[in-house]
This record gives sequence, C-alpha cells and structure tokens, in this order.
Amino acid sequence: MQHNNPDLTTHNAPQTTNGVPLEMREAAKAAERARLRQGIMHVRIRHFYCTLEEMFDPSLRGQSFVVGTGTGRPNEPGRVIDASPAAVHLGVSPGMPLRRAHRIAPRTRFLPASYDRYQPVLQRLRERYRAYSRIIESVPIADTFIDLRGCELTFDSPVALAAQLCAEIAAMRLTALIGIANGKAIAELAALMSRKDGRQGVLYIPPGREASFVQTLPLSLLLQLRAAGTGAPGSLPDLAEQQESHGSNPPEVEGKSEQVDSVAVAEVVAHLRDFGITTFAQVATMNQEGLHRRLGRLGSWLYQVACGQDVSLVVPDAPPLSQNARVRFHHAADADETCAAIRRLANYLGERLREQRLKGQVIALMLWPSRFVRRETRKLIIDEEGEEIAVTSAEETISGQMTLNRHTDDADVIAHHCLMLFAHYHTPGSRYLQVQVRIGDIIAITQVYYPPLARVRGSRPTRKL
Repeated sequence: MQHNNPDLTTHNAPQTTNGVPLEMREAAKAAERARLRQGIMHVRIRHFYCTLEEMFDPSLRGQSFVVGTGTGRPNEPGRVIDASPAAVHLGVSPGMPLRRAHRIAPRTRFLPASYDRYQPVLQRLRERYRAYSRIIESVPIADTFIDLRGCELTFDSPVALAAQLCAEIAAMRLTALIGIANGKAIAELAALMSRKDGRQGVLYIPPGREASFVQTLPLSLLLQLRAAGTGAPGSLPDLAEQQESHGSNPPEVEGKSEQVDSVAVAEVVAHLRDFGITTFAQVATMNQEGLHRRLGRLGSWLYQVACGQDVSLVVPDAPPLSQNARVRFHHAADADETCAAIRRLANYLGERLREQRLKGQVIALMLWPSRFVRRETRKLIIDEEGEEIAVTSAEETISGQMTLNRHTDDADVIAHHCLMLFAHYHTPGSRYLQVQVRIGDIIAITQVYYPPLARVRGSRPTRKL
C-alpha cells in the first residue's frame, strides 16, 4: 500500500486559501492598499473660533455669541468670522456683516478674533496633519487638504485613517468633519455631508461613485466651500488661464488654482435658481456649452463637478523662509550665560526643524548689549536730486550670519557656528539683554511633490509650445 508523504505534499504543492494561491492573494492585497492610497482627505473644524473662545471663557458655553473681524463691535464695519450654534439657530451665519447680525440677533454677544491665542492650537493641528501625510494644503484657518499618496502610515482603509484623525482632534476638544474623495471639491462636499445629528463624522466617496453622490446634493452647498472663497489655493480651477475645451469635452485643469471669491459663486447659484435649477442633478442634465456661454468657465467647472469629474489636486504648502527663537534675560547676562542660552536655542531650533522635516543653510546670530553700543554703518541712499549720498547710522544690536556648505538640521552644527559668531562679535566685559538665533534658506527634506497632470477621461491632450 502506497502512502503519501504529507511533508513532500506540502512543499511541492502551492499554498492556497479557498482555492486561491497565497501569492495572488498577497498581490491583490498590495494592489488594494495602493488603490486606497489614491485619494484626498478634507478636514474641516466645525465652529473653530467659537470652540476656542469657549475654552478661554467657559461662561460662553451654550450662549449666543459671534466672533467678528476688527474690534468685533456691531456698530463698526466688519463681518462675522464664526457664530456659535445658538447664534446660527437665530439666523446668524459666517460672512454676514456685523451690523446685519446685530439686527437679526440684538442680544447676541460680539467678540473680536484673538489670533495670538489661536496660534498654539493651530500649531498642534498642523503637526497632526503633517503626521498623516507629507502632502498637505492648508486652508484658512484650521482646515486642510491631505493627499493620501503622501501618507507613510499603514492603514486598512481611508475611513479607518480618518476616524483615527477624528479621535485625535476630538482629544483637543474640537469637532472635525472629514470627507474623502479623488478631488478636492468633492472631498469638501463630502466633509459637509459627514455630520449626522450634530456629531463628528467621516464620509468616504469610493472611486466611481462621485457622480451619484454629488447629484444628490443641492447647489446651495457651493456657498459653504471655503476653498472657493477665501483666496487660498482652492477647489475651483484656474479660470483665467484655462484653455478652451474642444467640443463637449470638459477643460483640463493643471497646477494650482487661483482665487474665485464667494461673490462670484453666489451670483452663479442665484442665477441658476432664477431658472429653477437648484440641484447638481439638474446641472448634470444640461449642456456644457450652454453653461459655458452663460456662466463662463465657472459654468464649465460646475458641470464637471456635477458629473463627478473632479480633477483638482493638492498643492503642498511651501516651507517657511526661516525659523528663529529668542531668549530675553531678566538681568544683564555675561558671556557664559549667553553661550548657554545660544546652546539651548540651537537645540530647540534643531528639534523644530527635524519635526517639520526641514533643513537650513544660513545661520544668523543677533545680540542686544546691555549698554548702548554705537556701531557706525554707512549706506548709500538717493537724495531728492537723484544723487547717491553716504549716511552713517548707529545700531543698537550686534548681528552676523554665515552660510554653511550644505543644509543641516543638526543642533550641534547650529550651536557650533552660532558660538563662532558670538566669539567674533563679543568684546571682553560686554553683557547682553537678549540673544536670538535664526535659521534661513530653509528647504524641505522630502522631495517637493509636484502632482501629475490630471486629465479627464475622453479629453483631448493639450499641445504646448
């Protein structure tokens, strides 16, 4: 009787799961993970200003109040930046003039925006966003677009990743609305629809479902697209330089979009409402050429979104020009104390550069002596007759800088060169009130991401000279 060797059978036959080879299943999973990474996540913070004001003043919770521009007073020119849920229930909306908001809700409390107090929270939010992707585009003031192609985290689905980010933002006592789609405009529309009965939520629009999702929405949602009216790089295409479309094919969108103010969008919505067109589904049944003739290229973009064809791309934020930090002494510090402060500043700036994945090449040091130090500086200026004259001026600060051979984020390198500058400018017996270190000529460590040219299916290629 012949017996089969189970060990030989295991090694000779390919491993299968439900009849499918294991290698094919792993390849399918890898392809699925790659497909899931193709998407754009829009994060919107709900009632950002009002939530922060409630953190600063707990007595505002549940009250009707408004955060406005300028002094925030209703008897002065200005607009509503944000309104509390109670004020929104009374009819106040962001963007409304303060005087009109006061007429609608006269007992509402009006507050000015305190941008200085918002900065720490904004910095924490941006650090959270950068942890999820190296390709982010900020939208004033706390919203952002996150390209999942730049995500270095491992995740099973975009919904799980967005839910994790939602939980982290909720830990900061803020409410996030997140929408995920293949384009910025549809992702922002998904974020607006992600809120259910007042709770934070996540809405994911899978590829191929964009048209069916958009055509269930009213056109009035266009008025809530912040990226379309804030002057930031937004969802709307470049209306000034976009090429004419050929036939019925929608125009192509390449690169970064420019500002399309909310007034133009409101005029388009009002114009279509006059003809009884109030939904995206009605726009999708219209002729694109007719929309283009009546509304211009904005009409072509509107038809494109109504058909689920969103080709807008995330353009990463530019790195800052410089990073600086300063120490103010409570007394006149000697050379040893100043050198110790320089070392602390170098450590702080090095850590900040590494967190933001940046490097700098120019290192500058600025000192404030305890007594007036007169340094004669000669510079040329043009007089009234157009002649160059030399003028001497006295400076109260001592400053110098040097350029390194290559960019760095090493705190030891920064401290070494700052101490070299200090040894060059320091005079025996001098004491200092302040010291500042600045890192300039900053570049991003990761290669700058340039999104590929997006083309609509069926459109003709663009010829370039």
